[in-house]
Amino acid sequence: MTSGPAVLTEIIESIRIGKPGYLCFLESKSAYIANHDPEYGDIQNRSLITFPDGMSIIWFARRAGYDRIGKMSGTDFMHMVFSMSAREGFSHYFFGSTPETIDQLQKNLASRYPGMLIHKAVSPPFQPVEAFDVDALAEELNRIRPTFFWCGLGAPKQERLMARLQPKLEATVCAGVGLAFEYIAGTVTRAPLWMQKSGFEGVFRIMQQPQILSRVVKPFMWIFRELLLSRRSGS
Repeated sequence: MTSGPAVLTEIIESIRIGKPGYLCFLESKSAYIANHDPEYGDIQNRSLITFPDGMSIIWFARRAGYDRIGKMSGTDFMHMVFSMSAREGFSHYFFGSTPETIDQLQKNLASRYPGMLIHKAVSPPFQPVEAFDVDALAEELNRIRPTFFWCGLGAPKQERLMARLQPKLEATVCAGVGLAFEYIAGTVTRAPLWMQKSGFEGVFRIMQQPQILSRVVKPFMWIFRELLLSRRSGS
């Protein structure tokens, strides 16, 4: 996988030439939907960059011959960007989650990254993608011109919103980062590093949020099957 600084160079270059794109972070749930919903699959394929986020994706990619690929979660990418924001002049707009999480997110970032410019942080109403006023949001972003629009609505809603929003933007890169707002705010605890590296991050999340179990069973079973088939074909 391309190194962090090189990826950021590519992203900033896309802004410079007037073609900012959106960033996706692909884990098993997103991969499952992309392989069963052609429209969503096309949204993933049209991203500026889609990062592999989840060890099951890494294992599958390595079985396909991509030996140097590495994991990049939305949370890790955000911290990488934040750490150089004051120096590089990056600015930010946050969109998603609950008012409580958004408030704590801003407090934690102000403490950890002094000088980081946050233009705005919004907790939007819970509603279908079609209900968002994309034109009004784009108009605001083009007026404020943040470097990054961080979208924490969860997959597949955040990617569907970004696909509608991004073509209207002049100088802002969108990134769909899922539960990263909660991790950074501390309202949800992230799995220990050993669980992230061993592929058990999803199990840890289910332990904290058992209500999501029904939503992750099909994606888990699907990617487990795909991994088994890839092993057989590669053996």
